[in-house]
Amino acid sequence: MPISMSPRENYLACLNHKPHEYTPGMTDVAMCGMFLPFERGEGGAGVDAFGVRWVAPLSAAGGALPAPGEFLLTDVTKWKDVVKPINPKEYDWERFAALEAPRINRDGQAVEVASLNFIYERLATLMGFEGALLAMALEPEATYELLEFLLEWKIEVLKYYVKYYKPDIYTFFDDVATERMLFMSPESYQTLLKPLHTRMVKACNELGVIAIQHTCGKADLLVQDMIDEGCAGWSAVQATNNIEEIIQNYGDKFVIIGGYNSNAGPGLPTATEPEVRAEVRRCLDSYGKYRKGYIFFGMVLMPVNPDDPTDQGPMSAVIIDEFMKIRAEQTA
Repeated sequence: MPISMSPRENYLACLNHKPHEYTPGMTDVAMCGMFLPFERGEGGAGVDAFGVRWVAPLSAAGGALPAPGEFLLTDVTKWKDVVKPINPKEYDWERFAALEAPRINRDGQAVEVASLNFIYERLATLMGFEGALLAMALEPEATYELLEFLLEWKIEVLKYYVKYYKPDIYTFFDDVATERMLFMSPESYQTLLKPLHTRMVKACNELGVIAIQHTCGKADLLVQDMIDEGCAGWSAVQATNNIEEIIQNYGDKFVIIGGYNSNAGPGLPTATEPEVRAEVRRCLDSYGKYRKGYIFFGMVLMPVNPDDPTDQGPMSAVIIDEFMKIRAEQTA
């Protein structure tokens, strides 16, 4: 069928819950800002804006994580004595944006900035996952005060993102689930995180940016909460969730971004080309058929390339190639 929408227009139409002509996907968006040093230290192995030291061990395939056991905060009631991040204005935002500008095609792609280590993830970098969850359970008032402080810092960062990157989309990363279930009860999420996520979305809207929540794992219990927050969609949605049911029930007002089974054969370093191509087609056939509420994204988990942390390995090219073949079929 003849098409009139560019990939950028089509992608943004889907996120704005408007009619679009074909299934949007990972080739239609330029993701920026994921590896800025204030989030994970220089190169993912240094000290970040909060004083957390990051490492990139081989046991984590070269991925960045806080140095094990080096928790800066052990008593959440004393957070004001410990949590003193660098002011975002002290960073060279012009240099950051200029480094990423060459790979952004603003005519053909939407522009997305990603905020790693959002308020819950940042709490976990300061206290460890167990410490963060214990703080939420045992000291909810002090924890909320700290989370609120972290939110205000993130809103200040957002203003610089908007000024220097001019993004269409802002995605905040708060992983609150494993592959099987939430880290916390829905009630804890609704009490401590949902109000602050809502304020972040409001800040995005006021600055003219579409807000997306990134949450790995099985988090489908939170779909209505994410909608209540005002999020346009949920990214990194893994196959452990009931994706088709979510699209059928909420696809007119909420977008699922992902679907690729990154936790099994087609997502592992041992994935073969036929497995990868079959999984891309499964996603497009299963989720794209509704023509609403779905954006494809897929990746194969590969060791991080220290020279280019955005490099997802050779199978990334296979994913894109198969996706573009299917798009050609959709638009023929």
